[in-house]
Amino acid sequence: MTELSIPEWLNQARTAGWDDRTLSLKAVELAQQILAQAQKNSTFGEKRQAAQLARMMHDEKGKAFTLALADRLFRPTYIKQGIEQLRYLLEGYGMPQYFSPVNRLAMKAGMFASSYAPALVLKGIEYGLRAESAKVILPAERNKLRAHVRKRRKEGIRLNFNQLGEAILGEEEAAHRMQQILDLLAEPECDYISVKISAICSQINLIAFEETLAHVQERLRTLFRAAKQHAVQQPDGTKQPKFINLDMEEYRDLHLTCEAFKRTLMEEEFLTLRAGIVLQAYLPDSWDEQKKLCDWAKARVEKGGASIKLRLVKGANLAMEQVDASLHGWPQAPYTSKDDTDANYKRMLRHACMPEHAKYIDLGLATHNLFDFGYALLLAEREGASGHIEFEMLEGMANPHVRTIAKAGIKILLYAPVVYRKDFPHAIAYLVRRLDENSGEHNFLHDIFDMSSSSPAWGDQKKRFLAACKNAKKTKHGPNRTQNREEETIRTAAPGEPFDNEPDTDWSLPSNTAWVRRLMREEKERMIEHIPLSISSDRITSNIVGIGRDPSQPGKESYQFSYVAYEHIPQLLDTAQEAAKTWGKKSVKERSAILHKAAAELSRMRGRLIAAMVRDTAKSPAEADVEASEAIDFCRYYADGLTRPGMEDGASFTPLGVLCVSSPWNFPCAIPCGGIAAALMAGNAVIFKPSPASVYVASLVRKAFLEAGVPEAALQFAPTLPNEIGQKLLSSPQIGGIILTGSYATASLFHQWAPDRPVFGETSGKDSIIITALADREQAIRDLVKSAFGHSGQKCSAASIAIVEASVYDDPRFMAQLMDAAASLKVGPAWEADSVIVPLTRRPGDDLVRALTKLDAGESWLLEPKQQGDNVRHWSPGIRIGVQPGSWFHQTECFGPVLGIIRAENLEQAISIQNGTAYGLTGGICSLDEREIALWKSKVQVGNAYINRPITGAIVRRQPFGGWKRSCVGPGAKAGGPNYLAMFGTWKETALPRERNVARKDVAALASKLGKTLPEAKSRLEAAAGSLEKWWNEEFGVSHDPSHCHGETNAFRYVPAARVVLRIEQGMEDADIAIALLASVQAGTPVTLSMAKERKWLKAGNIPEGATITVETRQNYRKHFAEWAEQDAIVRDPAADTDTRRDAHACNLRLLERPILANARIELLGYCKEQSITETTHRYGNIVMRPNPS
Repeated sequence: MTELSIPEWLNQARTAGWDDRTLSLKAVELAQQILAQAQKNSTFGEKRQAAQLARMMHDEKGKAFTLALADRLFRPTYIKQGIEQLRYLLEGYGMPQYFSPVNRLAMKAGMFASSYAPALVLKGIEYGLRAESAKVILPAERNKLRAHVRKRRKEGIRLNFNQLGEAILGEEEAAHRMQQILDLLAEPECDYISVKISAICSQINLIAFEETLAHVQERLRTLFRAAKQHAVQQPDGTKQPKFINLDMEEYRDLHLTCEAFKRTLMEEEFLTLRAGIVLQAYLPDSWDEQKKLCDWAKARVEKGGASIKLRLVKGANLAMEQVDASLHGWPQAPYTSKDDTDANYKRMLRHACMPEHAKYIDLGLATHNLFDFGYALLLAEREGASGHIEFEMLEGMANPHVRTIAKAGIKILLYAPVVYRKDFPHAIAYLVRRLDENSGEHNFLHDIFDMSSSSPAWGDQKKRFLAACKNAKKTKHGPNRTQNREEETIRTAAPGEPFDNEPDTDWSLPSNTAWVRRLMREEKERMIEHIPLSISSDRITSNIVGIGRDPSQPGKESYQFSYVAYEHIPQLLDTAQEAAKTWGKKSVKERSAILHKAAAELSRMRGRLIAAMVRDTAKSPAEADVEASEAIDFCRYYADGLTRPGMEDGASFTPLGVLCVSSPWNFPCAIPCGGIAAALMAGNAVIFKPSPASVYVASLVRKAFLEAGVPEAALQFAPTLPNEIGQKLLSSPQIGGIILTGSYATASLFHQWAPDRPVFGETSGKDSIIITALADREQAIRDLVKSAFGHSGQKCSAASIAIVEASVYDDPRFMAQLMDAAASLKVGPAWEADSVIVPLTRRPGDDLVRALTKLDAGESWLLEPKQQGDNVRHWSPGIRIGVQPGSWFHQTECFGPVLGIIRAENLEQAISIQNGTAYGLTGGICSLDEREIALWKSKVQVGNAYINRPITGAIVRRQPFGGWKRSCVGPGAKAGGPNYLAMFGTWKETALPRERNVARKDVAALASKLGKTLPEAKSRLEAAAGSLEKWWNEEFGVSHDPSHCHGETNAFRYVPAARVVLRIEQGMEDADIAIALLASVQAGTPVTLSMAKERKWLKAGNIPEGATITVETRQNYRKHFAEWAEQDAIVRDPAADTDTRRDAHACNLRLLERPILANARIELLGYCKEQSITETTHRYGNIVMRPNPS
């Protein structure tokens, strides 16, 4: 191998006339020379470090241990917690194999000493982590930073600084980071910085593109002025402004960053300022953006402006982009193949080196790939663009290569993150991304640490490089994400097609933001005609008139609508009853096809529905869009809800007849769609009784179903006041049931009016998030604020309580960040697209007024809410601290933008507080510790549980929605889940189930005994036992995650009831009792038999262990209801009467009147509660390998 001579290579590139193929082969030779020279120049310490890093690349557990240690060690406040966490990680992952013998010995010694000097051990490990990371993240303290800059300058190397720090949760923190950057710019040693817009602006709202852009530009102007103010003296005596490069990571920032860059630099004040911007080659959009930049830069120069610089990188946020795409159902923004990324990188490099482009845009080529380096160096020389290219690498990565290239006279710029010592824990995300980049398969950095020109890795990298050069011209370009709501074609799915969730609108695409803004403008000007009742095919204007108001303009009448009057009720009920007969005769396939058409119609109406929700309920367009997706999902998911495997195996389903869908105002589109779709699919006719606060949206929802082919008589429109008229309607025996989403008080009122009408209710919640000492505090605050203040807190799933472990609660920084995050949310009318805290849909009730204006003993305001002007519906966010467990605010659902913080000594106490309300809808925990999460999962009493993410925003099928305790009324099947439709009819056994497995040993033994005692029922019991085993193994005894999201698990599971009570009247068959006993054994649920009369065969040996038998009157049986409710029991009572129903509801006891069935797919629903558990499984996009302690 000849000595490296860069001038000789450059001379050949200029004069030899190489074609593209030859140039790429020559680049391979040059890369080989650089590698050999770098290996010669490596110091002993660098060789040792490279060897250790090479070992790490092949030590998955060791890498996971290192990431977890860095991620967790700095979080606990108490030394004891830190040491315990260290021991846990070592036990769970084992000693990293890549550790050197010295490292292993040090770690073992530290573990031994941790019992005697824990503080010293932690300090030592912290010191080691900081020392290792200091090679890639520089200390921001000025003396240390200046010394490093001077050292690099002696080597002929410049630095591009990136200021790291706390997560930007609010505008105060953004201002603080801005000041840190300005201070850095003022340093004589700093002449170049990189900054992301997300580091200087906390409120990036892409729907409000122009408003956000204006805010970003203000910040950029401040930075650009500082760059000019602190200009650097050049050798020729002139002064040159410091250089600012606009960086980006997330795809969503691409268009905003580019537009802010171009608009600001085109202003007269900055026309002659030279600045830079990054483009990521892993985005297929980037080449088109590069061409636009070239055209713009040319126009700027021709106007008298300065050239710009393009920093070309491959991209370092792939892991998070993959998670984001999976969770939203969008195409992955980056290329799905690294080969395509590499080819696009070459294409963009070639474009930048063309002389007609290079004179307007200089190129900063960011790469550690020696093939790419050699190729770019020779290409630029061949094209005459060598004066317009600068090479960039990462500080602390591959130092021998950096020195070798710099010594050869090539300009090198090192990308150097800097962080203050106090902010070091907040630099973990950068470390994780770097480690991910290093260890990613086929990445050059993955192989570089033990690479030689004869190694297989070198051959593989060479092959990939040459293929990328060959494919540069033909690799696909243009965005992967092409959703365009303005022009999309809506397709109607067919019955039986696999279900996929409807993707939300992608607001990173400018066409979509323009679309929704146009529709909002049109809606604001729209005149709405009087909305009549719809009874049969008649449009009826009532003499009882309601007024719809825009909450953003409550003094202004938005529209009028008709309420149901007494005289309308007979026709309404008779029509529905007749329609139920006709509609119920339609085949399942016919009804399914109509629901799929309804989903397509809702898709077509998406924009109109979003704008209507903005007007009718002051929902922000982003929240309204998600709701529109949910409405579509309900129709598609329920369309196949009666074809679930096993449900009709020996059982038949008969619709209830007429169902009243009583929908709320806070989700005026999705929730009525769900109720209507479920009721119709189950074969029932619907009387649609929407909330008076959202009649306009409700009328559009009904229109979608009618357009899809639902007969008008099967879906009548009947806004009704909650007075004697509503009572007359709902108490009619012609009503087969009520689907309610609303408060528990409303459910109780309906029960009072009509105790014999089944109410299927999703009711209130007093929901909370636990934040432990081992949480990622910044992420916890982000999730908490979103959960508490989304739609101004008007969600039954909203987090109105945070239960914070003492060490976190007592940390002033945590409280300051929380306050900043909430205070920074834009408060404004829903018509302003950047508003987050929008007006309340209704005037605040007494409880909410108290929550917003009055503190209880020991409480104080961290952030005091304020009424906005004279709009009594509009309040800024409020945060109460010092809230006591069991206090009024802890126990009361308030439904508005106010959050209470409770201090807990430890996790056990926090769980007790979280469970200590009458409700059990949603709940969350923020913790990085798997043991804390496991404990919480085993004890939390909520229907929807969330781990390390917001607790709102349940998605159909992914997170079936519904609560426990007073958050649920009725049988308890979750909306958007597999069993929801089964509630809206009656079940009857028609044959023995055929789908069976061999019964479990204990169930088979009991079935055998009972079969001998009840010989006439033997075959039925055997069939039931086999069905129980099949459906326990396939449905009830396992968790289900049909969505398979990347970066998130969504487990739908069945939790056996604490107790099942079976009421046995004289008419109940012995075989039914026996099947119930078998089911209780299968589910592991204790059973209580309450009998009207003794049955002699029910004796020891024939009943499972733990079963109890009581012979008692129905009146005495009802006296136990409060006790059973306290135990969270389920009562099975096929012969329940009015008094039983009334008493059961009075103490919130779950009462099931369904008959006992041998079909276990239906029967086991009566022995379990449903629960959805959603858990974030990634850190910064990287899927976490969990520790597995022995």
